Amino acid sequence: MIAQEAVNKFIENICNHLVRNMNITKVEQHFKETIAIQRESSTSQIAFWDLLMTNMLYFTENEQVWEREFLKMLEQKQWQKPTKLEEELLMHQMRVRQQVAEQMDDATALFHKQYETENLTEEDIVYDYAYSSAGHSMRMDLLTVLVSTPEQSKVLFDADPQETIRIVNGYIAYHIDGIINKTELL
Repeated sequence: MIAQEAVNKFIENICNHLVRNMNITKVEQHFKETIAIQRESSTSQIAFWDLLMTNMLYFTENEQVWEREFLKMLEQKQWQKPTKLEEELLMHQMRVRQQVAEQMDDATALFHKQYETENLTEEDIVYDYAYSSAGHSMRMDLLTVLVSTPEQSKVLFDADPQETIRIVNGYIAYHIDGIINKTELL
């Protein structure tokens, strides 16, 4: 129990460090620019929504890869070298991008059904997209910090790997929620 509390505190400190100097205005500007580019590259409102939803699908698939890689390191009690991890994650991201591309027709049909059955608005989709994107970035940043500081980060090996991932996901959700809720994206 003591080990898990130490791990939780360690994770909390890293997450606080990652967001401490974040400039909400810059975050908002980044998302507005990214969303504007995607809107301009789309032929219709539905095509724009599909593009954002496809990106969210990509982020969700990447989150699963991230979790598997993180869990593997926690279970083996061994951090990968930063360059090795970066290569591995890039390889996975390319694979995920390919899988998402292959699933496009099915995914788009599912999106269109969701637009109707869940009465999704553009605001819902834009904010969900921003949330997914920011969560993806924070997960990657957090893992980079952990593998770049292996001596300090080995404290994570003393606790339950599944619980550690649950705690990490909780802190990321908490911080991303706080950041995205302060932005005005539409």
